[in-house]
Amino acid sequence: MEITLKDVESNLETLPEEFLYQVNDFIDFLKYKHLNDKQYVVPEWHKEEVRRRVKYSQEHPESFISESEMNDFLNSFERES
Repeated sequence: MEITLKDVESNLETLPEEFLYQVNDFIDFLKYKHLNDKQYVVPEWHKEEVRRRVKYSQEHPESFISESEMNDFLNSFERES
């Protein structure tokens, strides 16, 4: 049996409204999973930038701060605004 767009629409119309978000999320997931795998290519410049940042982090581990330090900084910044 072939499922048509009308069949899907009929099912959606009878579905409780609170499930529509889940259906929509699932549709987004399917589109992402099946379309992006074939269409999206990471550009070479982006790969190089990631390599550069990884190398920097390995050579300068002291330049990074913890998540809690970043949260403290952001909270203080928000209080000043």
